[in-house]
Amino acid sequence: MDELRENYWRTISRTRASGRIAQGVKKKTEKSWEQFDEDVIREALRIHIDRYPNYKETYTAGIMRNLQRQKDAGRPAAQKPGNSFNSGMQNNYDMDELEKQILANQ
Repeated sequence: MDELRENYWRTISRTRASGRIAQGVKKKTEKSWEQFDEDVIREALRIHIDRYPNYKETYTAGIMRNLQRQKDAGRPAAQKPGNSFNSGMQNNYDMDELEKQILANQ
């Protein structure tokens, strides 16, 4: 689960101009996940990474709510497999450093 969370936060960091997310935002967001079952959280993170990598973390809450409702209604929380193109380990670029390199080469 730790690797999945790290991959999730790496993906979410790309939705920020700075490429970074404050620890307080991470803590608050993860605290809100406590109302959901562990399998729902894992599946929601996977879905967000695979299908919605350009959406902010608030979108994940909606995914979790829908999956929890499905599970509570007796349907499995796991979704059918989506496009696995984006499911691999994401690169972690230092965008500030890349920008400096680009500007230095001009």
